[in-house]
Amino acid sequence: MADEEKNINIQERGEMHRIDDERNKGVQLEHRDAELYIVMGFFVVALGLPVILGTYYSMQEGDYRPAVVNFICGVVMTGIGIASILYGWAMKKRLWS
Repeated sequence: MADEEKNINIQERGEMHRIDDERNKGVQLEHRDAELYIVMGFFVVALGLPVILGTYYSMQEGDYRPAVVNFICGVVMTGIGIASILYGWAMKKRLWS
């Protein structure tokens, strides 16, 4: 009995993947990718801004090396996030036209 259920589940799973393969092609995948770039960009920006703001607390102890590292890392993270948002937005704009 368990073997029969296992075979049915395997067949259903195979059918489900075939349907997904037919449905998710081309433009739909590009829309998904564009949205993911935008969301990931916002996430990285949300992580980068507190790092930049943490520079102030690093400077309070008088040692400027951690402050410089914090600032550079925060700027790089925020820049990567903004670039990802712009790339996703450009992908969506290209798909709309």
